[in-house]
Amino acid sequence: MYLIIACPRCGNYSVVRDTAKTHQCPYCGYVMRIEEASIIARAKNGKEARELILKLKTPRELRKRP
Repeated sequence: MYLIIACPRCGNYSVVRDTAKTHQCPYCGYVMRIEEASIIARAKNGKEARELILKLKTPRELRKRP
């Protein structure tokens, strides 16, 4: 299982395995404990995690309507 987290320093989203204790933000380099990061969503696999991040980064007005 994967977690989508928001960095407490820069706010960017990244993916981390749910078994990890720490994670280094790929954007600002901040090393965080997973428990101090905001968990935005959970994904079953890498593909689902990537799709969730793309959805989060897409402005609301540009998202496809069902």
